Formats: sequence, C-alpha cells, structure tokens
Amino acid sequence: MGTYYKHTKKESIDVPYSFRCEQCMKESGSLKATISVEAEINSNYRQLEARKQEKLDQMAHKKLVDEVQEIHRNATEKQIYSKVFKDQCPHCHKPQSWAVSGLKNDMFGTPIVCIILGIILGAGCYFFSGVENNLTIAIGAAGICLILAIGSLLFNIIKIASKTKQTSSSIQKNVPVIEWSAVQHILNEK
Repeated sequence: MGTYYKHTKKESIDVPYSFRCEQCMKESGSLKATISVEAEINSNYRQLEARKQEKLDQMAHKKLVDEVQEIHRNATEKQIYSKVFKDQCPHCHKPQSWAVSGLKNDMFGTPIVCIILGIILGAGCYFFSGVENNLTIAIGAAGICLILAIGSLLFNIIKIASKTKQTSSSIQKNVPVIEWSAVQHILNEK
C-alpha cells in the first residue's frame, strides 16, 4: 500500500459590515467578516503537478464563490445572517437579535451528522464485526451517536434561547449593514 499526501488550499475573503447596537444604540464602526473555505486533493506525491495544483486552486475558488453567494442569498432574501458576522457590540459587548437567525439556520447541522454517523457505524458493526452479538454492538454504536445528536440539538436550543433572552430587551431591532460591493466580483461569477 502506497502513501499519499493531502494537499489543501485555503481561500478567504473579507466582507466589511457594521451595525447599530440594539442595546446601547452606538455604531459599531467598520468590522470585517472573514469567509473562509478549504479544498483538498490527495496525491501520491509530495509536490502536486501543475495540472493538479490548478485543479486544487479552482476547487478552492469555486467553494469560496459558492459560500459567498449562499451567505449573500441568505442575508438578502431570507434575513439569515451567517455566524461570520460577529454580533457582539464593541462598546457594550452585548449580542444583537439579528444573529439569532444564523444560529437557528445551523441548529440541525451537527445532530444530522451524528445521526448519519450512527447509521454508518451501526451498519458497519452489524455487517462487518464478525462477532456473535453484532446486533448488540450495532445498536450500542448507533445509540451512542443518537445520544450525541440529541445532546448537540439540546445544546443548540439552549444557545438560541440564551441569545434570544439576551436580545429580547432591546427596544429597536436593527440589521447589519453589509458592504456587498467588496465581494461583487465573486457574486457576479456563475
């Protein structure tokens, strides 16, 4: 069996934004949200050949374009603000109500991954363990992942409830002002 090397390419872009604090009513000033992605290629060689390096660069750029476009679409069409837009006021350090939408949007991500992992582990243990009580092991593996999924979901619900409670006393509900013109060239790509 040969060895292989993992080659990664990170790409990121800053999106300027600002907001008026819903608690102290002060302007945040100019802030930057950094959108980052990473692409990966496995190779048998320590150095990538030019063709594969170009493919890796293109994969990273496409992932960045897709991510920026999705964040833009969510913010402009659905008023769901990604967690890359930090909501803590630089003056009073209190959270903003608009950030709750980003938490709600990501609420089921980890629990779904845990459930899928449980199904894969359970099936793997059942079909490939080679022991007598493979059903018990499979149910145990799937059960542990199900417990992790429930725990993760509860943690996310508590986090959302806490932020909602912290921001419920604000009189005025504001949204961030995001300067999409800084990434317009990426938004224009297909």
